[in-house]
Amino acid sequence: MALDGVYLGAQVGQVGLTGPSQNASGNALGFGVDLGFKTGALWDLTFSSQMSSHTGGTQSLKLYSQTLGVGFHVEVAEVDLSAGLGPGFYTFSRGTSNTYFGIHWDAAGDVVLSDNLRTGLGFRYHSLFGESGADDYWSVMMRLGYIFEIG
Repeated sequence: MALDGVYLGAQVGQVGLTGPSQNASGNALGFGVDLGFKTGALWDLTFSSQMSSHTGGTQSLKLYSQTLGVGFHVEVAEVDLSAGLGPGFYTFSRGTSNTYFGIHWDAAGDVVLSDNLRTGLGFRYHSLFGESGADDYWSVMMRLGYIFEIG
């Protein structure tokens, strides 16, 4: 596959906890950055990093995710619809830090503002594997990104 472009993006939005974590810490505002590699009109490979700091409840929690995903895109009119899936590492910090492995899936809709600039909304669900203390969680984030075309 040839490399058609490099995507740089930023995200901000809600991060929602599930399981016992939602009773110990509240939902929070999260932030993220994306670095993607566009390999044609339909496919991309994206590294994402997200962070959120949860307070309230009985304890505070800092949540970090580092994910890699393969995305499939379809453009309808001036909207880029995408769906993706991939692995990730998730760090839960509650005084001590524990890192877990998991998988995420996502769906997004971006308005194509120009050939290179996009803005939209994305949903991501993170399913974590392993011991207790690692609950699944979700995020809904506003996105803004720019594609640097290559070649």
